[in-house]
Amino acid sequence: MYVAARKLIQPTEAAEQLFYWMNIALPVVELGLLVVAVLFWVQNKTFRIAVDADQFEIIDPLSKNASFSVPVSEIVEISQTYEKHVGFSKITMQMKSGKRIQILQNYNYNRGKLYAALAKANPTIRLPEHAFRFKQV
Repeated sequence: MYVAARKLIQPTEAAEQLFYWMNIALPVVELGLLVVAVLFWVQNKTFRIAVDADQFEIIDPLSKNASFSVPVSEIVEISQTYEKHVGFSKITMQMKSGKRIQILQNYNYNRGKLYAALAKANPTIRLPEHAFRFKQV
């Protein structure tokens, strides 16, 4: 994009000032991206989601706040909603205590298999009818 901008933007004083700042910003951004890539490569952590007879656990390597582990027996319902006016979808887990926990959608995992495992571990959990359909609110 930088090379295309150099070729397509007419040479003016404003364009030269733009390229002056781009010559500073571009290496800084590239260095930042390189540092983040190296950090992820060195840490080499993976997303993990697990359901057994007792626990439902999600471990997110990028966000400790999104990671959780809860007893399967405490889960009441999982709902999938789509807020049309803002274009935002979310999956929420309702606990017996009234607490709501949002389940991540950032990673590629099979929600159908997740819901089947949860239903097997605790048949009383109310689950969405279809893993890929969201209720509009």
